Amino acid sequence: MPSGLARGDDVDDLMAAAAPSHVPGWFTPDVALLELAVTALDLACPAGAGPLEYEGLRERYLPEVTFRGRVEHRNTQYALYAAACMHGGLQPDLLSDAGWWQTPLWQYAVFAVVIYSRAAAERLTVPVGEVARQIAARHGLELTA
Repeated sequence: MPSGLARGDDVDDLMAAAAPSHVPGWFTPDVALLELAVTALDLACPAGAGPLEYEGLRERYLPEVTFRGRVEHRNTQYALYAAACMHGGLQPDLLSDAGWWQTPLWQYAVFAVVIYSRAAAERLTVPVGEVARQIAARHGLELTA
């Protein structure tokens, strides 16, 4: 995921890159992706910085995706809030909260990574690729070309 962000891949490409990690009944990349979103949020809101305004967050930082209906809005909100909870030290009950969703949480977690990464880039006045490199470094990930 950080490699795709660093390359400037669009959201559909990032989603396609994460999809093989989802093996129904065996493994889902929800937590790993949310941890990347937590790191992006940490970069966007370092100690002493003002809070990131939730209202309009999706529209500002993910304008190419149109969320339709209450379910999509609620699911993206959950992914953003879950990352914020984790950032603050509270581990959400992902299995109980989202384990039954028709669309898996990891897809919304991709959106959270992108949104918080773009917010961090704007607040730090650096390209998203630099934010991706910082996320990768914090997680010990090697970026691929």
